[in-house]
Amino acid sequence: MIIRRATQVDVLGLTAALAAAYAPFQTLGLPPVTEGIADAIRDHNVWVAELDGTVCGGIVLVLGTQAHIANLAVHPDAGGHGIGTALIDQALAAAAAAGHRQVRLATHVGMTATQAFYQKVGWEETGRDGDKVYFAKHLN
Repeated sequence: MIIRRATQVDVLGLTAALAAAYAPFQTLGLPPVTEGIADAIRDHNVWVAELDGTVCGGIVLVLGTQAHIANLAVHPDAGGHGIGTALIDQALAAAAAAGHRQVRLATHVGMTATQAFYQKVGWEETGRDGDKVYFAKHLN
């Protein structure tokens, strides 16, 4: 597995990985998670994961007054390789290097396996609002 900064060349591969990862959840009324990938790569901190030369996941970290993971997804065919954890670790290290002491994210209330994953890797649920579940991770 390789984790590296995304470039515009990765737009199609990352879009495909996101589409596959979110496909089982489309009945939840999620926002369009595959739109704006080129803009995210241009404007934010985006990393992709590669297995055997194929983009199989990615993470979008937005740094401002707060650090926020705007998107994290791993293609279902690439599950079980530690890709999600590696992508999160990369984003957390970048947020810490930028001086942030906490990173936040939100997921959908119906994505219970995703919530369990975040809790497993040390995120704390901080609240719920409608169909959103909020998490935070404190950085050392």
